[in-house]
Amino acid sequence: MALSLKYAKGLFTVAKELGKIKEFGEELNQIKDLLISMPEVLSALQNPIYPPDLKLEIIQEILKVVKVDPEIEKFLMLLVERRRIQFIKEIVSMYQELLEEELNIARGEVITAYPISEEEKRELEEILKNYLRKEVKLEPRIDEEVIGGVKIKIGDIVFDGSLRTQLIKFREIIKGEVL
Repeated sequence: MALSLKYAKGLFTVAKELGKIKEFGEELNQIKDLLISMPEVLSALQNPIYPPDLKLEIIQEILKVVKVDPEIEKFLMLLVERRRIQFIKEIVSMYQELLEEELNIARGEVITAYPISEEEKRELEEILKNYLRKEVKLEPRIDEEVIGGVKIKIGDIVFDGSLRTQLIKFREIIKGEVL
């Protein structure tokens, strides 16, 4: 994890110097998406048994499909040379976190018992944007244990307005008064 963060920060620093933090983020995501769509290729890159020269060939084939900035090409080659290419997914994920932090974007999830509409999600994002003073992007998730209401997690912050939590609190109050 720390190793992946080191590489992500290194690339982010270069991207910032070149004024290409968003572009690098988009290109890294393209590469990650391509690798995820081809699990056997990702597996080969992550397997320490395969030699670096084979992994280098794989990366060169990927670069024929996904056109990227020369700095990204160098970065991928560096990962292969240093036997770190198996961490590509984590590095891309950490780069995205650095990018979102730089752009003042908070990413989180909204948990409900039932699906919410796109409009409801946007309303929640707008409310949280005003509260957190950041752009907010929520990913919906369904959890039937919520029963009703909504629970929102953004980093370490949890807004819990779920019916389940309220019922638990009521039970604790009642137990406290009975005893």
